Formats: sequence, structure tokens, C-alpha cells
Amino acid sequence: MALPDLLLSPGQLLKGHEKPETSCLSCHQPFGGATSDRCMSCHKPDDIGIRSVAGNPIPADSGKAPFHRALAGKSCTGCHSDHRGTKAALALKTFRHEDLPPDFSNRCIDCHRNRKPADNIHRTLSSNCAACHGTKQWKPATFDHRRFAASSGRQCISCHRTEKPNDNLHLNAATASCSACHGTKQWKPATFDHRRFAASSGRQCISCHKTEKPNDNLHLNAATASCGACHGTKQWKPATFDHNRYFPLDRDHRASCRTCHPGPSGYKTYTCYNCHEHSPANIAGEHREEGIYRYDNCIKCHRGGKSGNHDD
Repeated sequence: MALPDLLLSPGQLLKGHEKPETSCLSCHQPFGGATSDRCMSCHKPDDIGIRSVAGNPIPADSGKAPFHRALAGKSCTGCHSDHRGTKAALALKTFRHEDLPPDFSNRCIDCHRNRKPADNIHRTLSSNCAACHGTKQWKPATFDHRRFAASSGRQCISCHRTEKPNDNLHLNAATASCSACHGTKQWKPATFDHRRFAASSGRQCISCHKTEKPNDNLHLNAATASCGACHGTKQWKPATFDHNRYFPLDRDHRASCRTCHPGPSGYKTYTCYNCHEHSPANIAGEHREEGIYRYDNCIKCHRGGKSGNHDD
């Protein structure tokens, strides 16, 4: 056989191994295969990622991680194979963090220093990436806010500035401490204590609850924008209502609510016909005698039993 190496060779070597390509014994021992001892005769574990085989320093921003020093005694071929063509990336097998010794496995930053983000959260935390990240990929990650110091833990806005809503509530009442209302796992559900409002802004309920105001007669005719006149701050119902603000229940107006509000729409509409003149025709006649032709809204003129121009 003229060229036995073509029959025996499993493939083209990497570019860095071009010189010993025809000298198989540089890496292989006869009938014993490639050994880690042969690899480390050129690739010193303590130099990998720091200096090249020729002894030249490797730039710190090269992205190479100097973790090989912790793998002394391991099999080089467990991760590397030099017969997959000229591209080094194709000659790599999956790296197993489990192969790192216990005293090195939590020192992630020793290898991933150039991968640590320069944001507030990563500047504050320790160098143990494994506390939040897994070993297969950076995301998804978990984070326990209890790892923050007491002082930095309250400065939520330093990390979540872009997530703060631009509504009246967050603009006027919320401090930089999101944890006053929110938990650390998700934004909702949240709690809110209305007592945190200043006296002036606390009465302007409608500035936050405009879309929640019902479109019925009662709420449309409400004199003020202060929902707190009838409602509490924990939930809308039950609520209190002062009837005297609209029509005092004096004299003979202390009957059942259904006397004035008999219709299917409940308290949204009212009628005075059940007691006064007993019919729309009689009401019309009484008012036209006085020259009054717009009389549909009784309480607009009759604000109570003592108001108006009669004593009924």
C-alpha cells in the first residue's frame, strides 16, 4: 500500500496541528490511541486561555475561559477531537460543568468574567452565576430578591425603571420602592394602601378610577369626583350612599324605596306618580295651570318635601 495513512486517518486535522499532521506519534502512542499526556506536552493546562502554545499572551477580551487548570488529570479527548476538519468549533464536544471539581464549580466568574452584564443587578450581586443561572444557557434564570442587602433591596426602580407605568397612580403616589405594593415573583396581584396618598391627591379618586365609574344616573349626577364619599378603599362594594345629597327623605318620603323606584332598572330611575296626582295626566294638568311645561325631572325643582310651591 503506497499511502497507508489515507486508510487509517479518520479525517483532516485542525489548522493548529498542521505541522505534526504526518507525525501521528506526536499525539498517538502505538496501539494506545491519543493520550492526555501527549496533549499536555504542548498544551499546558495552566496556560490554556492565558498563553498560546508558543508562549504568547492571549488578550483578556478574547473570550477564552481559563478553566483548564482545574481539569488537570482529566481526559482531553473527553471534550476535544482533532479529526473533524479545519474548524475548531466542530472539534468540540459538549462541556460538562459536572466535570469541574467542587471547589471550582461555584467560581463561575473565573471563566465567564467577560459575560457578566454591567447593569445594576449584576453589579450588586456576587460572582456565583449559578445562584440564578443554569449550566446549559443563561436564560431562563431565577432570582431571589432576598439576596439583596437591605439598602439596595428597596431601590427597585434602579433595575425596573423601564417597567414603571406612566399612569397617575405611579406618577403621584408610588415611591421608588415597588415592594410597598408588589411582590418579588410577579407584578400582579398587588396591594395598595390609599393612606399613602397626600390629603389633597387622596380625594381625587377619579383621576385613577375614571374608567371604573358606572354610567348610571346616580353616578352621572354625583356632585363630586370623590368616590370616597360612598366607597371604601378596599373594594367598591358594599358602599354607603347619602340620599340627602340628592333628595332629603323628609316628611312623607320615608316609605319603601320601591315606592319611588319601582321600575326594573332599580334605583337608576324614579317616579313621583305613585303618591302625587297618581298619573302623568294629572301631573301635567297641575303644572300647566302654573305655566310649567318642563316637569319631567321632579327633583330639579322639588329638592325635598319642604321645597316647591305646594304642601303635599
